[in-house]
Amino acid sequence: MADRVLIVLGGNAFVTPGEPLTMAGQFAFANQVLSALAPLLLGDDQIVITHGNGPQVGHMLTRVEAALGEAYAIPLEVCVAESEGELGYVLEQSLHNLFAERGCVRPIASLLTQVVVDPHDAAFGEPSKPVGPFYDRMQSEELSRQGFAVREDAGRGFRRVVPSPAPQEIIDVEVIETLLEAGVVVIAAGGGGIPVVRKEGRLRGVEAVVDKDLASALLGQELDARLMVILTGVPCAYRDFGSPDQQPLGRLDVARAEQLLAEGHFAPGSMQPKIEAALAFASRPDCRAVICDSDSLSEALKGNAGTIIELSEGEPTQ
Repeated sequence: MADRVLIVLGGNAFVTPGEPLTMAGQFAFANQVLSALAPLLLGDDQIVITHGNGPQVGHMLTRVEAALGEAYAIPLEVCVAESEGELGYVLEQSLHNLFAERGCVRPIASLLTQVVVDPHDAAFGEPSKPVGPFYDRMQSEELSRQGFAVREDAGRGFRRVVPSPAPQEIIDVEVIETLLEAGVVVIAAGGGGIPVVRKEGRLRGVEAVVDKDLASALLGQELDARLMVILTGVPCAYRDFGSPDQQPLGRLDVARAEQLLAEGHFAPGSMQPKIEAALAFASRPDCRAVICDSDSLSEALKGNAGTIIELSEGEPTQ
């Protein structure tokens, strides 16, 4: 029986470091990453792919601001939906071409995905996720007067910050499951999905950003996937990353990974949500989460590279 595999691509996987974001560059990097994933994609496993969208949404917000007064305004959650369309197209076409080159016939579908969040999540009272362009102090003060939350960003200027609530439910997960059972490679929950709240059975979009790693882990749990592969920009997770004492982390049981997380060894907004997502996914029997870069992927899938998190024998499930 085929396994169900969840592949998580970072938004920066589509960006050449140090170079401006372009459509040509996004296609080039998608081709590179998907080629590394070919052993998984060309096999018999059921595949669902999620992706980040931070750089793309940032550019969309810049375009929205530049067009004020000339075109209708687009709220943040619609920008997330548009990024799902843009990157879904990039990935779907790149997958189609990869399959054609390798003589593989396999259908692909990109889905807009709504993700339910709790309107009472504490994140709505503490916006923390930077989005959009940088502003100088005068511009930031004007944004604050307009009611936007603004925060200084690492000495590079000021940026809007928005809530990042935890995902609660993936809408239409049954549709994704039906497609997977039919052999379709599914691209879904891009950028963490389109954040919505539910009231009296009705859905409404909210200005927020759902962490894509946490949304991916929830999707993997709801689909009962067995393997989660988080592709990032480093070969593995590190203890005390960036310090003289940094140590690569290989195979970890869930309890050890939870301990390292509690001790604060992973950077918030970077590796921390990846470890949190890996723990949420791997805290089930016979499930494994792998964190690695595309160069390490082949060996990581054999257990010889990357960071691998899974329950140890006898370890209690969550």
